Amino acid sequence: MFTVTQTSRAWFIDRARQAREERLVQKERERAALEIQAHVRSFLCRRRLQRDIRREIDEFFKTDDSGSNKRSALCIFKIARKLLFLFKIKEDDERLEKLCRSILSSMDAENEPKVWYVSLALSKDLTFLWIKQIKAILWYCCEFLEQLKPEILQDSRLITLYLTMLVTFTDTSTWKILRGKGESLRPAMNHICANIMGHLNQRGFYSVMQGLLSDWVSFSPHNHPVGWCYGKRWY
Repeated sequence: MFTVTQTSRAWFIDRARQAREERLVQKERERAALEIQAHVRSFLCRRRLQRDIRREIDEFFKTDDSGSNKRSALCIFKIARKLLFLFKIKEDDERLEKLCRSILSSMDAENEPKVWYVSLALSKDLTFLWIKQIKAILWYCCEFLEQLKPEILQDSRLITLYLTMLVTFTDTSTWKILRGKGESLRPAMNHICANIMGHLNQRGFYSVMQGLLSDWVSFSPHNHPVGWCYGKRWY
């Protein structure tokens, strides 16, 4: 009798333990399922957000290409922030190209301060964000310069584009905003350029230029388009 009672008690305890372990396993499965679902929802949400942002960016440049009206510097700044938020080199290379062309076009505008992209550097609320943005854009230009081949026609055009970006925003000599009364701003703008150049140097700017120059010399030893830029030697 005593033995039967002990056996029943042991069986009951073992069943209770098994049931408890099964409940724990079930809870862990439910937790894992909820976590997986959350990750999937988050992934799909990010994909949807990125798709919507890229569609907005493409629409911006599509309208910009039509030449119907000139974009303000602030509009370009805002669309650039969205592009940099999700930028991927392999997926957004054409978008960066269009952004750079839009920025350079704004810098060529005559007597339209609100159009000049660099004018945002004078805004107290946007100066820091603008400097951060142009640093990011210029470094992406450098990263593309590392990949481009001068012997390929399309690549050579992009090389010219990205080099023009680098020259434009590391030297104030072409900034129309500094003409006339704006001349008094030149020391401050030169300081910003020095800040940008220092950032690029830390990231490996000269190595990029050296590699590009080597490629170009091997391709055409009599041409040195990277050598002198507005009187500055970059190699």
